[in-house]
Parts: sequence; C-alpha cells; structure tokens
Amino acid sequence: MNKAVKYILIAVGGVVGLLVVAVAIIAATFNPNDYKSLVIKLVQEKKQRTLAIPGDIKLTFFPRIGADLGKVSISEHKTATTFASVESARVSLALIPLLSKQLVVDRVKIDGLTANITRFKDGKTNFDDLLSKDEKESAEIKFDIDGVSITNTSINFDDQMAGNKVEITKLDVSTGKIANGTPSKLDLSADVKATNPKLAAHIAVKSGFTMEMEQKHFLVKGLDAEVKGQVKDFSDLVVKLTGDADLKPAAKQFGLQDIKLSLKGKRTAQTIDVTLNAPKLAITDTKVQGGKFTGTARISETARSVDVNLEAPSFEGTPQAFRIPSLTVNANIKQGDLSAQAKLAGTINGDIDKLLFTSPELQLNLDGKQGATAIKGTLSTPLSANMNTQVIDLAKISADFNLPNPGGGSLALKAGGNVNVNLAKQTLAGALSGKLDQSTFNAKFGLAKFSPPAYIFDIGIDQIDVDRYTKKSASAGAKPAASGAEQPIDLSGLKGLNANGTLKIGAVKAANIKASNVRLDVRAADGKVEVNPLSANLYQGSMNGSISLAAASPPRFAVRQALTGVAIGPLLKDAMDKDPIDGKGNVQLDVTTQGATVSQIKKGLNGSAKLNLRDGAVKGINIAETIRGAKAKLGAIKGEQQSSGTSAAGAKTDFSELSGSFRIANGVAHNDDLDLRSPLLRVGGNGDINLGSDNLDYTVKATVVTTLQGQGGPEMQALKGLTVPVRLTGPFAAIGWKVDFAGLASAAAKQKIDEKKEEVKEKAKEQVKDKLKELFSK
Repeated sequence: MNKAVKYILIAVGGVVGLLVVAVAIIAATFNPNDYKSLVIKLVQEKKQRTLAIPGDIKLTFFPRIGADLGKVSISEHKTATTFASVESARVSLALIPLLSKQLVVDRVKIDGLTANITRFKDGKTNFDDLLSKDEKESAEIKFDIDGVSITNTSINFDDQMAGNKVEITKLDVSTGKIANGTPSKLDLSADVKATNPKLAAHIAVKSGFTMEMEQKHFLVKGLDAEVKGQVKDFSDLVVKLTGDADLKPAAKQFGLQDIKLSLKGKRTAQTIDVTLNAPKLAITDTKVQGGKFTGTARISETARSVDVNLEAPSFEGTPQAFRIPSLTVNANIKQGDLSAQAKLAGTINGDIDKLLFTSPELQLNLDGKQGATAIKGTLSTPLSANMNTQVIDLAKISADFNLPNPGGGSLALKAGGNVNVNLAKQTLAGALSGKLDQSTFNAKFGLAKFSPPAYIFDIGIDQIDVDRYTKKSASAGAKPAASGAEQPIDLSGLKGLNANGTLKIGAVKAANIKASNVRLDVRAADGKVEVNPLSANLYQGSMNGSISLAAASPPRFAVRQALTGVAIGPLLKDAMDKDPIDGKGNVQLDVTTQGATVSQIKKGLNGSAKLNLRDGAVKGINIAETIRGAKAKLGAIKGEQQSSGTSAAGAKTDFSELSGSFRIANGVAHNDDLDLRSPLLRVGGNGDINLGSDNLDYTVKATVVTTLQGQGGPEMQALKGLTVPVRLTGPFAAIGWKVDFAGLASAAAKQKIDEKKEEVKEKAKEQVKDKLKELFSK
C-alpha cells in the first residue's frame, strides 16, 4: 500500500513537473505576435472590417493566463472609418479552473474605449454583422469574472430611427465579481448629452447586485442613483433614486422595497420639487401586495404655487384581481387672489395578466375662491386603461362647475363627453358638449401627436358675448397717463403651437362689434397662425378674408378682408363709438404691419384699401352749408383770405355715392381719387390720413353741380359750377377745416366775367339776327 501511494505521488509529481516544464517551454518559445497578421486577415475575410493592433501582445501563463493587447481598433463594415478603439485592453484567466472546464476571467481592464454606434432608419445597426449567429453554448463551461474595470470611455450613438444623437463621455465602470448567484457591486459614472430630448447631465450609480442567469433572476441591493444637469426645458435638475429590487422578468415577478424618488429643478420661472415613497410592492404568481404609497409635489413661481399630495393605502390581491380601495390626490392652488383646493379620489381595480386597470368612478371636487367669487364643482368619469393595447378611455365625463368670470362675477359650466388616449399611436380624441354661461357648445378636440403636441379641434358655439368676459376699466374712456409705457404684445406662446381646426359661432359680440354665422379655420405652426377663411355676416352685409400672425421680432401681422354690402356707420359706431362716415357698400383691405405695441403696429401699416359706398354721409362738416356761408361773405371779403372752423357734432355732408382708393405706407394712407356725389355737389380730393398719429391733412375740392334747378337756395345757384377748396387738418377727434376765400372769389369773378361774355355774345347774336331780318325784309 505504501509503495502504491509512493508510486502515485511520484507519478503526480512527475506530471506536475512535466506541466511546469511544458508551460515554461511554451512561454519561452510561443510568440502571439506571430499570429497577429493571421487574426487581422481572418477579421477582414469574415467580417469585412479592418482590425489594427499596432503594439506587441504580451502574454502571462501562471498563475493566470493573460493578454495585454495594448492599443486596438476596428473599422466600420466595409470602410476604413473607425468603429471602435481602445488605448489599452487587458484580460486574464484563472488557469486551474480551466482544467475543470470552468472559464474564470480574473479581471477585464479597458481604458480609453471610443465607440461610434449607429441605428439606421430601418432599425438595423452598424454592429449587426459582429453579432454571432451561432446560439449554441457549451453547457459544461461556466462563466465567471472576478471584476471589470472600464475607464475614460466615450460612446457616440447616432439614432437615426428616433432622430436622436447621444454622446456619453467620461464613462467609468467598475464591478466586483460577476458570476451566477454571487453578490457583487457596481460603480458607474458618466456625462451624457442628447439632442432629442435635449439632455446634458452627469449620471452616478452605486449598487449591489446578484445575477442568476439560468433562472433569469436579478437582485438589486442598496441602489443609489443620481442625475444632475439639464433635461429638456428643466435646468438645475437633481434626480435621486434609492431602494432594492427583486426581478424575474420572464416570470412576470417583481419586488420593490423602500423605493424613494426625489426630483428638484427649475423650468423657466418655475421651481419644482417632487418626492415619491413606495415602501413595498410585490408581484408573484399568486399574490399582489403593496404598502402605503405616498408622494408630494410643489410647483412655485413668483405669483403662483401648487402643492400636491398623493396617497394610496396598503392593498392585497391576485395578479388577476386586486383592488386599491382609495387613491386620493389633493392639490392646493394659489395665484393672486385665487385660492382653490382640488381632490381626486376613486378606487382602482387591476388585472396584471391583462395589464388592465379600471375604476368605476374617479371624482374630482373643486372648492375655493377668487376674490369674493366662490369656485365649486365636480367632475366624474369611469376609467379604463389597457396597457396591452396602450389605450386609456374616459368614457362618460360629467362636469358641473361654478367658475370665476374674468370680467367679474361667476359663470356656470355644465358639460358631458368622453376622451380616448392611444399611447401607442400618440393620439388623443375627445368630445365635450354642454353649456358655458350663456353659450351652448359642442366641441371635438384632440392631439394628432404628443411630441411636439399637434392640436386639432372642431368647435361650434350658438352665441357668445366676448365682452362679457373682459374686465372693464375703472373709468371707461379715461386716457392713460402720458408717462405710462404701452404694454408690449406678447406672441411668444405661438412659437411652440401646432394646431389645426375650425371654430363656428352662430352669433358673437366682441369689442362691441356684432356678427353672425362666424367661421374661422385656424392653422398654427412654426410660430405663425393663419386664420383663413375668416368669414361672417355683419351689419347688413358680409365679410370674408384672412388674418395671419407671426411670433417674429418684432411680431408681424397681415389682414386681407373684403366687406360686402356692409352698413359702415353702425359698424364704426360700435367699434369706435364714432361714426365719421356713414353709408352702405363695399370695403377692401389688404395690409401688413409689424410692431411690438399698438402704436408701432399703426405706424408700420403698409398695403392698400378701397371703398365704394352709397346713400350715406361724411360727418363733422357740411360742405354745402360751408359753401353757402362762403357765398354770403364773398361781397365783403375785404382782405379776408380764409374762413375756418372745426368739425361739429351735427354737421354732415350727404352723398349718394362715395368711392376712393388708398395707398398705405408706414402708417400713412394716401388718396388721390376721392369721388363723392350728391344732388348739390361733386367732391374730389387728395391728401394723407396718418393712421399712426391719428390725424389727417386732406384737401377737398367741392363743385356745385351745373345742372342745379333751384336747389340749395340762391347762394348755391350763384356758385353753380364753381370749385370750392376746403382743407381738412388735425386729429380725428377734432378735424379742422378752412375754406380758401381768395381762391373762391377769384373763381367767382372769373365765372361772372365768363357769364358777362356769354351774355354779350348772346345779345350780339340777337342784334345781328334782328339786323339781318330787317335787311332781308326790305
């Protein structure tokens, strides 16, 4: 027996000795660099990529088999462009476990990795050819890594399918042992930038973990993750997540423990602070169990704050049927003199197998005040959310609210409808009908896509008084203080607006202007809103045209409108509380302008206008009466060159026809073809109407008709055929007029001379006729 043991020991010692000698000989004689060219050739032939290993490969054999590859790079498929490169790559394997067919990677160390990854629009990637098509794995070889260290890594990901570019820099990753069932740890940090959504953040993750690959079981212990930076329009963002997780995705089993999420940041002028706490949530084959869930959110800015509290009690059930008995969300809203509380409550029923969540009724209660006006109301609806189809239905919405009226007092809203949300298609469709204050409405609305939001709508209203919802000034008609600066027009809200829809109103009053059968087709995109057509019936006629607004710097506006058969006097009276001109007819307007204030907009007007009216009057001056007065003064002028005055409330010049066209430049409308006709007068004129400064400088030339048959009195009879120049100047509120008597007297004298000449000629003709008769009668 002793001899047998002795011989065995000698044999084992001999084998070990031979192995040591063999390893020593291999280490002394084997040079892996002799095979570099072969490996490079194989990669080129098999993958059509260029592999470059410029330095020497270094090997170690005991106690570990290891390789230090140095700098390595590989090209894109079939091109010389670099796909990935590393400054240094080291891998070492434990030698002894190989004897029992166990692959134990002692350490993987990679430094200076740079990779350029692309996902094309068809979903393919630029590394598909590198993935092995042979899915057979040796069940006898066990995979085991003592640790991984990756430092100074940069990854560029061009996702053409999603329209996003992601840049990861300063990526450092280190792990403990990676092996089935062995607890380990992970430490990761990186800087991340992205374009869609916009992202610039630093990420740091520390956690323990255990993987059981065969069972597809993953444990996360002591997760501590943090994101700092900018995400979309959030700045100074800090997101923290802590807790534990037990995950078996294949079996649809999940367990979360002590999950805490916090978010702090700024969004434009808003400060946001959110916290969520989930002490326990477990889902197994036979049981669903959750602990009390709580959350808070605060959104605050200069003049507004919103505080939200979320709470769900502990619950139990099965994956096919569980029930959260009371989900509640409380919100407190404060803004200026508004203070309101909103409470959303309801039960939630769930079926995890079908991913279906329902509620027989969710109810929102609103209670508060705005100034002295009470705010009260309820909204209720059943809920169905199918996460398999990604469809959410609010099938029967019922709303009953008493809300503050922006113009003062309160208004009532009673409405019903439905909303359908399709998360897979990123669409929303809804319908709502009912009564708001004095208006009955029927509205269809939705989102054609979520990001960026594209709104669609089709709204019908029987009648609405917009002025009823406009706050009245403390003293109507009071002029603003001279030192008070004009408030700029803010169109910044149009920059992100994408909308398409139609608004139809049976009867409307806005800015005291009344219209019926109103239709507006609205299209908004790229910071521009176009309303075309904008049509309505108004003041015994109709209007049809378009309006466009552009959120440029400064804002731009364009109006193209045709008014047909409109009674201008009542329209101007309602719009301006003044009716300087009356009559019925057509008006065409085609103007553009730009400006940040009303005065800048008026001064920036450019374009054209044309009017053609009948059976009306120009108010503020009675040209016929002025001419009568002029005739009475003609005999006693004695050096007086002009007569003047200002517009009078009761004075007017009637006309049977009035037409004219205007060229508008920099807020000044110029006219050369005024044509006013009345039984007594023919009036022409030319001059400027300065819309920017609200004044005019215009010369009217009135001619008494030569066909006058005793109309207008003896003064008018005496002036028939004469042209009377009247100059109109001054602000619109008090237009001044002046008659040029010197010119009028000269014209009258010339007319008398011409009349005397005609009279002499007529008498001479009569005398000649008489003489000729006498001559031929002899």
